[in-house]
Amino acid sequence: MESGQKTSAAANENETRVSAAAGSSDYVYCGDSAGYASVIGYATEWVLMKKSDLINVACVHVCLCAAGMAHAGPYPAQTGISAAADDARVAGNNPAAMTLLDSRQYRVGLATFFSDSTFAGQIGNTGITFDSQSDSVTLIPSFSFVQPFKEDWRFGFTVLGMGFSEDYGEDWAARYLVQEYTLITLTAFPSIAKKVTDKLSLAGSLMLSYTLFEQQKAVLNLPPGSADGEMLLDVDGTTVGFSASMLYEFNDRTRFGAVYRSELNPDLDGSLEFSGLPPTTESLLQAAGVLDAQPTATSRTPQSINFGIYHEFASTSAITMDVVWIDFSEFLLTEIYLDGSQLLPTDPTYEDFFAFSIGYHRPLSERTRIGFGAFITGDMIKDDNRTMMLRLDALWSVGVGIEWQWTDTRSLNVNLNYMEFGDAPTTSPDIPGFGSISGKYTDRGIIFLDVSISWQSKGK
Repeated sequence: MESGQKTSAAANENETRVSAAAGSSDYVYCGDSAGYASVIGYATEWVLMKKSDLINVACVHVCLCAAGMAHAGPYPAQTGISAAADDARVAGNNPAAMTLLDSRQYRVGLATFFSDSTFAGQIGNTGITFDSQSDSVTLIPSFSFVQPFKEDWRFGFTVLGMGFSEDYGEDWAARYLVQEYTLITLTAFPSIAKKVTDKLSLAGSLMLSYTLFEQQKAVLNLPPGSADGEMLLDVDGTTVGFSASMLYEFNDRTRFGAVYRSELNPDLDGSLEFSGLPPTTESLLQAAGVLDAQPTATSRTPQSINFGIYHEFASTSAITMDVVWIDFSEFLLTEIYLDGSQLLPTDPTYEDFFAFSIGYHRPLSERTRIGFGAFITGDMIKDDNRTMMLRLDALWSVGVGIEWQWTDTRSLNVNLNYMEFGDAPTTSPDIPGFGSISGKYTDRGIIFLDVSISWQSKGK
């Protein structure tokens, strides 16, 4: 739990109460190996609650990847993802649109998420309430490249990186929940596109993904008064998916694009190490089957389809409209298993959903354009199925973007977006020693700033 939150529970003859730190919450251990393992499992849920801002950003990242991540040009708020074709961003959005580029193109970008949220709730029927406030800054770099070869063929390559890391120190009150963690994902998209007819282009892509997850936390040793132990989880893995895309040009000003992306389902393997355990704690963990267990983890990014239209007016202003469908009922963030048994059993039922975006951009001057956009999703999960582990809800976003063409071959793009999830009312199952926890968000905003530089060579 957050430092400074207070809890209480009626003690009985089977409970051992251990103070985590002076002035901090009390943690209750129900004295058997099954109860001890259960507390370890629910501590993992509390870790994910502590990281809720980062998990929200991770979910946004899933939506962005499903719809195309790059944001060059004045296309804020996930607009122009299906049929816009201005620069190398198309290698990540719709690779079939690479056929509209006649020279070698590059793009580098950095997306920064500033997340701030407040979750207000209560613990069981005790009447004890709490406000859990958290904020985070997350960086997602990207790189895109397009190379023409032969007359009607194009090669494209996009790399997206995402990383979360935080070190709370060894002495903070919630050290039994988390001390330090790192989550890193790296995904590459090599693509080949061909102009099949004067109007139709097709492309195929591979999606190569690597994931690393590390987590360190203190272990609550028994008997009371013992020095803390330590648990270190370290898992990683790779997976491969694919994508197919098309672009149809009705005329020089109007075109339609569509993209399919397959599911990504990496299996993560690694190690779970304990240190500094006295005999009492070691025997309890051994009896619970935790001490010598082999950890594995699974995660799943669902398949998706997006399609949309781009139309340019005679004034060179343009409008985009896009629709995204995500097979979100198959979404899985992270589940951790020990010797095949899930550490924290969760089986939330997510909902497939549609997302919609509309954008408009126009020239401000000879070298500057401004764009506006809006993006909204359907519900990702029903209220009754939501869990504390991943408190998702519908998402909406608005944004404004500027493109500055500072030379004939180089441009700077800045998009500023505001995103917000719904309040996500949630009630947890009973947690040993605490009871159920219920609450909802009273504030849940994300500011998303994307800055990129695009350039092209004068020849092929």
